[in-house]
Amino acid sequence: MGSERLYHLPGFYEPFSSFSHWLGAVVFLFLGWALLVRARNNRGGFRYVAAFAVAVVLMMVISGLFHMPPRGSPLHRVAERFDHAAIFVMIAGSFTPALGILFSGRSRARGLTIIWGAALVGITIKTLFFDRVPEWLGLSMYLGMGWFGAVIVFVAARGHGLNFVKPLLLGGLAYSIGAVNEYFQYFNIVPGVIQAHELHHVTVLIGAFAHWVWVWQFATWEPRADRASEGYEEPSPQTA
Repeated sequence: MGSERLYHLPGFYEPFSSFSHWLGAVVFLFLGWALLVRARNNRGGFRYVAAFAVAVVLMMVISGLFHMPPRGSPLHRVAERFDHAAIFVMIAGSFTPALGILFSGRSRARGLTIIWGAALVGITIKTLFFDRVPEWLGLSMYLGMGWFGAVIVFVAARGHGLNFVKPLLLGGLAYSIGAVNEYFQYFNIVPGVIQAHELHHVTVLIGAFAHWVWVWQFATWEPRADRASEGYEEPSPQTA
């Protein structure tokens, strides 16, 4: 958190952080529903799109709850672990549609195994050794998982061009800038109200929306047929 003490509201120890992600949960509930409607006829890809939609709303809800109880209280300490776990789930969920739809065969299986395996390891470490994990290590774990997406950027850009992956890049930059700003406490806009952590919440909303736009582009595409060969080739786009 920032160097200034936050102002509190009854029932909301960190008001901006809680309200911003409660609002985000509502917005992404509707956006997620729209995404699922778009992908409703995509038999093979629907589950990958659904993983993203559910992961985003789950993270927003848990974050909104986490910032309500007083810092240091028993409820806060429990909620904090769920909050950090939900971040890992959201990162993995954000890449699941691309890995499931744009890749095939062993490439798909390896990608999904790596990203969800990393999420499981991160959740385990953060849950069992929460007080022992230094902040820099936690940040590195999140960013390391997040920039695993650079592989997807390269592969997707090769098949569709830079414009296709711009939303993915924008989302990654938004998440990264917010996380680094929070770690180094560069900007505290309104001391006691909107500090580095609160700004991170804003960048999370921006990043999530950018990735929603990214997934929207290919939500109707059928996954590439499983085959022994690895790699990626341009799928045949389908209309919504």
